[in-house]
Amino acid sequence: MGILYLVVSFVLLLMLRVPIAFALGLSSLGYIYWFMPAAVPLTVIPQIMSSKPASFPLLAIPFFVLVGELMNATGISERLVDLAKAIVGHFRGGMGIVSLAASALMSSFSGSSVANSVGVGGITIPAMKRQGYPAPIAAGIESAASSLGTVIPPSISMIVYGSLTGVSIGGLFIAGYIPGILEVIALAIIIALIAKRHGIPVAERQPLSVIGPAFVRALGVLAIPVIIIGGILLGVMTATEAGAVGAVYTLLLALVYRTVTWKLLYRVLLRTAVTTGVILTVIATASVLGYVMTYERLPAKAADALLSGLSADWQIMLVIVLLMVIIGSFMETNAAIAIIAPVIVGITAGTQLDPLFVGLIVVVSLSIGVATPPVGVCLFTTAKIARTTIEKVSVAVTPLVGAVVLITAILALLPGLVLWLPRLAGF
Repeated sequence: MGILYLVVSFVLLLMLRVPIAFALGLSSLGYIYWFMPAAVPLTVIPQIMSSKPASFPLLAIPFFVLVGELMNATGISERLVDLAKAIVGHFRGGMGIVSLAASALMSSFSGSSVANSVGVGGITIPAMKRQGYPAPIAAGIESAASSLGTVIPPSISMIVYGSLTGVSIGGLFIAGYIPGILEVIALAIIIALIAKRHGIPVAERQPLSVIGPAFVRALGVLAIPVIIIGGILLGVMTATEAGAVGAVYTLLLALVYRTVTWKLLYRVLLRTAVTTGVILTVIATASVLGYVMTYERLPAKAADALLSGLSADWQIMLVIVLLMVIIGSFMETNAAIAIIAPVIVGITAGTQLDPLFVGLIVVVSLSIGVATPPVGVCLFTTAKIARTTIEKVSVAVTPLVGAVVLITAILALLPGLVLWLPRLAGF
């Protein structure tokens, strides 16, 4: 009865468009009040809510959010688009491939899919439309490409998962490269086929006299992931410290480029604070739900139910991929991780599956949700930029999302491939 109340109340609150953080908190509060023993005081709630966000690894979140906000607000992301256009603009797919390449580059700095769709999409979507792409397809390409922000490190979602489960955040970062590269290849193939179907013209190959200056202009920006990932790999910095160094470096870069003002910096810091507050509030209220689920032994029950019907690890992983794709379509990625992570740990604890491998597949599977209806935040962002409807973009993005789902399912069957780089790096 208690579980039924929890599920129904949560879903009803979401249907009433109550923000997910409050929906989580209110449904959990009601459960504790009506279904838990009287010996459990309501004062336990603020204690639980304050314990999870008070985590050193989670301190990395505002820093990586700040990096993305600075890059978008100061025009630094334009340098990445110019570089991508100079290098891959002549490929079949034209600006579609440029949008993909720029999003992949942006992902290695910001750690956010939304930052990708705003920073890169604001430049490439109008350019794709000018090249002949229909508006829904231009928006769909950038929506799918923006999902790389959750996969290619540094990823805010990986930080959230690692901090909640104890899985190495650095290991998750390194493990994200192979899925990211494979997704880029798969998306590039689909974009090229779409461009051929719509007769998108192929641009001329740019000479070194164009590529060279574009590379030099972007050189300072390209140093950001080297500093962040290099510092983690060398053991010089934790993910949190790397995020702080990356944020300071990005600010210094904006000062050198003379693209930041006090007024702009204030707006950037305000947006960073709001975004960080939303993420940490979701984590705080989800921790109360986690307390309730532990009381109900939900992770153990879910493990028993799933493992009783499946006999092999690969079957478990495919079911996890399917469930995560569905959940990601209805819930924001970090909120889903905060709720699902304890259940996933409970399900896989009795198996031979590596926690790092499981965590990576969970994050990659959930990342697909940013480009799928009904909650795909990147769909809304790119549709607004392209001045088209969500319904049309949802149709246009289908083959791209299908390619990413296929890649994710294949990776779920190949733990050796996913863990190759982390093991090589000593994780």
